[in-house]
Amino acid sequence: MVAAPLSSRNLALALAYLLPSVTAHIALWDPAMYGWDPNDPNQSEPVTPLYNLTFNQWWFHGYINDPPAAGAMMNLPSGGTYHGQVACNKALTTYGDNPPQQTGLYACEGDLPAGGTGAMHTSDAWESPDPVDVMGCGIAIAYESDVTKIKPSDFTVITVNYTCPWFKHVDFQIPSDLPPCPEGGCHCVWGWVHNIDAGSEQMFLNGYRCNVTGATGTVALPQAEVARKCPVEKSNCTIGSKQPHYWLQQEQNNNLQGYYDPPFYNADYGFTNGAQTDLFAAVTSSTCNRRKRALQTMYDSPTALERHEKRNANRRARVAARDTAGQLVPANASSPLFTAPVESEQESLELALGLRRGPREGSALELGLGQARRRTSSGMVARKTC
Repeated sequence: MVAAPLSSRNLALALAYLLPSVTAHIALWDPAMYGWDPNDPNQSEPVTPLYNLTFNQWWFHGYINDPPAAGAMMNLPSGGTYHGQVACNKALTTYGDNPPQQTGLYACEGDLPAGGTGAMHTSDAWESPDPVDVMGCGIAIAYESDVTKIKPSDFTVITVNYTCPWFKHVDFQIPSDLPPCPEGGCHCVWGWVHNIDAGSEQMFLNGYRCNVTGATGTVALPQAEVARKCPVEKSNCTIGSKQPHYWLQQEQNNNLQGYYDPPFYNADYGFTNGAQTDLFAAVTSSTCNRRKRALQTMYDSPTALERHEKRNANRRARVAARDTAGQLVPANASSPLFTAPVESEQESLELALGLRRGPREGSALELGLGQARRRTSSGMVARKTC
């Protein structure tokens, strides 16, 4: 009995299943992707790696003029988890139309002993439950609804998964302090750079229209900086918001490391696994430094010190027995400058400047004015020492 010939469509699906470990790469699949083809369940072009390309070729994977359908949105739940799907072909995800192909656990499948590791550019053993060589991938956000106005430096990495891409279903934890997106939504990019020990070097980057759902943050994200390499010397890590890696292209790279020194989305570049909770850290650090300089000036000026002492005399009674380090207070409540009784305002300033040790090391007493605030879900304000 002679088997019926495969249709061209079924043949394409069969090849997509059998060959990805050799010919394919990886993308994060979502209908809000730029370049998404709703009529092609076997789509694979967005997984093409990016190397030595002009800006227009690599930016948004070259799909800047091919936006997602109206209303399509990658929804990122504030303080929750975005459940994504990374794969070497759309057919392997739930967005394909061949269910038998969608049952695999991994971002790419293969029949050889190495499985789909070729597409994932990793030396990890196939089916390893804890891969360590995939180097991580991340999602970054830009608070601009008009994609033509966005610059690479506008994006801030908000979440990272160290074991991506490996498992097809991948979770990205979203920070809880993100502000709402503007009308029309935000834009996001997914990025990944693989290790040097498994294939030629390249960058992976795809763009999406996105939205932060349930957002309650009231402070705009600060300008993100380039993520510096800091595998050993952690003091060299970039503090606070960090940009995605733009690397190995003809133009507009923000990372100038060489071909055999790829940048990653992991601890070697200051990224934590999960939601990036340090997005405002650089702002807080800068604010604290300015406050401490102001205090130093005040300490050096007897006239300013006298005015300062008079202005705060009426606050002393309220703070006589209270150390507010980490204490929740109403957002509209008056804030005591200092958090414990002292002999004089000069001693308070000395404590704030670190020139005098307070009664309990690590308390708010040691930093005085240097208190950063963050809004909580209850509408209260928590103070943190700088």
